[in-house]
Amino acid sequence: MTDATLPFADLERVYERLAETLDALPEAQERLFLAQLALALSHRVENVDRVMAAIEEARRGVAEVSV
Repeated sequence: MTDATLPFADLERVYERLAETLDALPEAQERLFLAQLALALSHRVENVDRVMAAIEEARRGVAEVSV
């Protein structure tokens, strides 16, 4: 099975919308928004292992930036 991915142009659109949305929110609501977004996207994935892998990938990405 091949993992489907967004074309780079679409990924760029997602990044822009996400950045705009976060900029428009009060800082106190950013974490709640991101948690709700993660759950909404997870609901659209039919395989829990893929969701768990994405969580781990994001955690590693944050850890790498924090170093």
